[in-house]
Amino acid sequence: MNGILDENTWACQEFHRAQFGDVRRTERLVSLAEQAARTPAGAIAAVFREAAAREAAFRFVENDSFCFVDVAHAAHTAAALRASAYPFVFVPLDGSSLLLSDPDGKKGLGGVGPWNKGGRGLQTMTAIATSPDGVPLGILGQSLWARLCRSPAGKKDPRLPHQRESQAWLDVMHDAQQRLVEQAPDTVPWFQLDRGGDSGRVILRGLTLGVLFTVRAAHDRSVMDEVEYRRLRLWKRVRAEPAQSLHLLPVQGGPKRSERLAMMSLRHCAITLTLRDEEKQKVAAKLWAVHVREVGSTPCGEAPIEWLLLTNHPVDSVEDACLVVDGYAQRWRIEQFHKLWKSDGCRVEQLQLRSSVRGNENRAHRVPVQTRPGAAGRHGIQSSRDRRRDPFAQAQGSAARRAAQRGGSRALDRRPWRLHRQEQRRPFGQEVLARGLDYIAPVAQLIAEREM
Repeated sequence: MNGILDENTWACQEFHRAQFGDVRRTERLVSLAEQAARTPAGAIAAVFREAAAREAAFRFVENDSFCFVDVAHAAHTAAALRASAYPFVFVPLDGSSLLLSDPDGKKGLGGVGPWNKGGRGLQTMTAIATSPDGVPLGILGQSLWARLCRSPAGKKDPRLPHQRESQAWLDVMHDAQQRLVEQAPDTVPWFQLDRGGDSGRVILRGLTLGVLFTVRAAHDRSVMDEVEYRRLRLWKRVRAEPAQSLHLLPVQGGPKRSERLAMMSLRHCAITLTLRDEEKQKVAAKLWAVHVREVGSTPCGEAPIEWLLLTNHPVDSVEDACLVVDGYAQRWRIEQFHKLWKSDGCRVEQLQLRSSVRGNENRAHRVPVQTRPGAAGRHGIQSSRDRRRDPFAQAQGSAARRAAQRGGSRALDRRPWRLHRQEQRRPFGQEVLARGLDYIAPVAQLIAEREM
C-alpha cells in the first residue's frame, strides 16, 4: 500500500467498477484516466495529442447517456475499498473555490472571493482518505455548487439551515461515511476539519452519526466548568491546564510557512459545550480539547503554530492527545490536493467551461473552448485574398496548422463532419498553437543539432 501505483494499475483500480450501461464505456474511461495520469493538464487537447484519442475523449465527456456522478461514485468506491485494509482512516475535509472564466456571465457560475471583486467560479468541498501513516487513499466525497448570492452580513442568517453553505460540510461527511459503510464497514472514519467546520450543526451531526471528528476551534465558546460549576470561555479554560508534554510535529512548507520539525507544548482536558440544534434547542456536547503551541522552534519572521482542537475521540493520556494532533496534521493532505488539482498538476482553473452549473445539478463538463485570434501574415494583418496569393503566407499557414494539430485543435481533425458546425468554423487559438510548438520543439532541436 505504501508503493506508488503505475498509471494503468491505478486507472483500473479507480474506474473499472463504473456502471455506464455498457462495458465499452467503462473500458474507455479506464484508458482515458490512464492517459490523463501520464500527462495531467487542464484541457483535454493538452492531454491527448493524437487526433483519434482526442476525439474519443471529447465524445466521452459530451455523452449524455451517463452523468459525472457515475464517474465520481466509482472513484469514491475505490477509495473506500483501499481504506478497508485499516481499522480507521483519517478523512481531511476542506472547502475551496475554482476561479473560472465567465466574461459574459452566461455560464451560471457564482461569486468567488470578495464579492466586490467580481470573481466568478464554483465552490467545492472535498473529503479524501489517508491511512494512519498518512498515505493518500483517494477521494471519498466531493460537492460542487455555485454561490449565486452574497452571504448575509452579521451573526443572524435568515436562511434556513439546509440553505446555508455549512450544509456542504454535512453532505460530504454523510457521503464519505456512506461509502465506507458500504465498502469498508469495519473501518472507522476520523474526519479532520479546519476552522471553517467549527459550527454547532457540524459538531452535533458528527456526534449523531457516530463517527470520529476533530475540528480546529474558531470560536471562543462558553464552556461549563464541572468542578466549580461555573461558565468559562473556551480558550481561558484550556490554557489554564498545565503543559503535560512536548510533541515533535513535522511541518510541511507553504507560502507563509517554512518546513521544519516543530517542538509543540501539549495540554488537554475534557470540556462540555452548550450548542443549539436546528430547532434552536440547547444541547450539551461532551468533547475533549487538545491545545498545542510551538515553543523554541519558530523561524524568525513567522508566527508560532497554535492549535486548539476539539474532538470526540477520548483523550485519557498523552498518547491519545498526540494521536489527535498527528491526525489533524494530515489535513495538509487536502491542501496539497487542492494545489495539484487547481494549479500544479491538473490546472482545472484553466478550463473554459461551455456548459453551466446551476442549483443542485452540479454538472460541469470539462470541455475547453478555444480562443479566436486574428490571422497575421508577414506584413501584418492581410486579407484572405492576399494570403492566398502570398506563397510565404501559405507555407506559414501550413506550418501553423500542423503545429496546431499537434497541440490538439479539433477543427483540423481528419473527420470534420463529426464536429459541431460552430467548431468547424472556429480557428485554432494561441494556447493550442503554443502546445503544438512545445510538442515539436525537442524534435526541431534534435534536427538542428544533427545538421550542425
